[in-house]
Amino acid sequence: MPIFRVPPPASLLSVIQALPDATLLLSAELRIVAVSDAYLAATLTRREDLLGQPVFEAFPAHPTHPEANAGLNLQASLRQVLETRQPHQMDRQRYDVPDPDHPGRFLERYWQTRNAPVFDEQGRISHLLHVVNDVTQNVLNDRLLQARKHEQVLTQELTDINEELEASNKKLRTQQALVEAAQGQVEERETFYQVFEQTPALIALLSGSEHRYEYVNQAYQSLFPGRQLVGLPMAEALPETVEQGFIGLMDNVYQTGETFYGNELLFTVAQPDGRPHQDMYFTFTYQTYREKGAVAGISIFAFEVTEQVLARQQREQERQRLLGLFMQAPAGICILAGPELVFEFVNPGYQLLLPGRKLLGQSVFEALPEIEGTRVASFLRGVYNTGLTHEEEALLVPIARPADGVVENRYFSFVYQARRDEQGQVNGILAFVFEVTAQQQAIAALRESEARFRIMADAAPNQVWAVNPDTTIRYANQAFLDFVGVSLEEYEVTGWAAYLPADELERAQRTLEQAISTRSLYRLEHRMRRHDGEYRWLLSQGAPSFYPSGELYGYVGSAIDITELKQANEQLMRTNRDLDNFVYAASHDLKQPVNNLAGLLEEVRRGSVFADPQEEQLLVPLVQEALQQLSITIDDLATLGQAQQLSQVPTELVSLHGLTEEVVNTLEPQVRAARARITTDFTAWPALSFARANLRTILLNLLSNSLKYADPDRPARIHVSMWDERGQPVLVVEDNGLGFDAQKHGAELFHLFRRLHTHTPGTGVGLYLVNRIVEARGGSIEVDSQPGQGATFRVRLGVG
Repeated sequence: MPIFRVPPPASLLSVIQALPDATLLLSAELRIVAVSDAYLAATLTRREDLLGQPVFEAFPAHPTHPEANAGLNLQASLRQVLETRQPHQMDRQRYDVPDPDHPGRFLERYWQTRNAPVFDEQGRISHLLHVVNDVTQNVLNDRLLQARKHEQVLTQELTDINEELEASNKKLRTQQALVEAAQGQVEERETFYQVFEQTPALIALLSGSEHRYEYVNQAYQSLFPGRQLVGLPMAEALPETVEQGFIGLMDNVYQTGETFYGNELLFTVAQPDGRPHQDMYFTFTYQTYREKGAVAGISIFAFEVTEQVLARQQREQERQRLLGLFMQAPAGICILAGPELVFEFVNPGYQLLLPGRKLLGQSVFEALPEIEGTRVASFLRGVYNTGLTHEEEALLVPIARPADGVVENRYFSFVYQARRDEQGQVNGILAFVFEVTAQQQAIAALRESEARFRIMADAAPNQVWAVNPDTTIRYANQAFLDFVGVSLEEYEVTGWAAYLPADELERAQRTLEQAISTRSLYRLEHRMRRHDGEYRWLLSQGAPSFYPSGELYGYVGSAIDITELKQANEQLMRTNRDLDNFVYAASHDLKQPVNNLAGLLEEVRRGSVFADPQEEQLLVPLVQEALQQLSITIDDLATLGQAQQLSQVPTELVSLHGLTEEVVNTLEPQVRAARARITTDFTAWPALSFARANLRTILLNLLSNSLKYADPDRPARIHVSMWDERGQPVLVVEDNGLGFDAQKHGAELFHLFRRLHTHTPGTGVGLYLVNRIVEARGGSIEVDSQPGQGATFRVRLGVG
């Protein structure tokens, strides 16, 4: 095990956790810092019970075997490592672990332990590595071998005794001699059975070809609680041994006399009371014994090794799962084995980095001769020689193209970690590799582009700025810095918080963050303090900038001073409000005179007679139509006057389905006349926060137009829906009416008193009023139409 010369990197903790060896990482104060999964499996412990604990509190000396000195020996070994600064290999130690299935009981365990120091950059011991290897099976195997030898000796002694007894029958002539010989034989057999009863191995003696149980020790009987064994053939006492093939093995041993050695074989034991069968693993021997020189039966010596087998299977499953993850990982992963660093494993991601190259079975320096002499080669050899993990970010590596051998500069980020054997010695390298060539090229291009952008932006008269994805300032041009009167470094300290009014700062920050989160255009009118202390109105607009990979690089935008324009707009708005008030008042004052004229006309008709009846038929309808058109115009002017008042109406949550149904009911005569079918779809936006009267005006005018300009040759079809466009509501009204040339007349469609069809009555005020309501809310209207193909109105209702 090599001596670490620098503190383990952060990644070592996760590496230790995945190590196949049972490993603890201890602090210099002997507290547990990291635990490998293999250690948890071997000691039957949990990570949360160990991390942060002093090692001798986590593993105290234990009461089952007070004669075992593992705790004292470990203390001495760790002190020796701290004092000598050299690794120490401990003698084999016995330290039992708690039995998870039987609280209060312990499982016999033996360990081969090695402790080693880990140094920091100043050469001080910062950590200790404690690596243990479970050698319990080796001890048990040795014990089994000793038991086999002892059995053979006893068997031979019994054979010799039998032979001596036979000889004694001829030689001894007195009853006393026979009695003494019999007593000796009994004593030998008693000793023989006492050894069998005390051994932890499972022992049974079976006689005859039917394998009848003559003797089973306590350990063997405990495996089959409540079941009669002695006196019964194995096939009758344990019928599961027949179908699992063990009777067949015994038959072969009995017939041939050849001993059978079973290593970690599965035996499914039937359980009483209908409980599920239990799978257990055993290492055992079937060996014949003889009486009078002939095979008399079979002896069984067995050890249960279920825990070891399951632990090894679990480790193998984890290894296979880890390899599966390696195969599916998007990163390039390989394992380099031995001092020659031969490719032992290569996942598809790694092979894609080097297309056309044969890697498996090749040394890394044979497969990639161009890296010899580079930093990559020195890193690889350094990790193998020292065992220390090495990481690199965006390292330039020359790689030759397999097609023509041309060397290309490519960039890679990678981690090299040492792989160790059961003794803790480095036997390979695990490499995780990511190619970042495209990212490095993109960053270089962006830096070059940003440099050109800054040169142009500094010469621009408008304010130009750029922010990072977290809204912090990246760049501001000279016009921006002249406006605030500080350097870029000073502005970076405070940001715009020091220059925006407190009541506008939160809205400005929220608007920018929302634009960044949705990758949408940024637009905001806000005030900002100039270097002379005056707050000026600015119109700021920005757009997202992306890396070639699609990742957001930041936002770039500009700002212009609109203070004078905003003041002019405010004056114009005041003038418009005055005009609205005048129009409303004038229309109100004119309404009564028009009504009076209509009444006078009726009185004149009743009290006067035209000399020429044809003249009456011609003139009277003309005068009535003129009065009616004048009355409609005055009503529309009154509606326009009310528009300013409606803009001040508070918003409320309006059900689109309910409001549409109300409007359709109002237009019922027109619906019947046009043979119209009106459908709706408000799934995307069932309800809308809007001034109800204004939204009703919009729907009423759009549906009224669709009915008014329906094609008389076919039933009208009108579809009303609400869309969600990047979080904003869009009202869509589609019809199959007469239509018009929207490309030609679209610009004048919303002018006051503008009409494209004259065959139906109207004043051209409706769409003007709709457009005014929508624009007042910050929205807009788009129209698609062709003559004879109907029309589609898309009303972006704004954010309020």
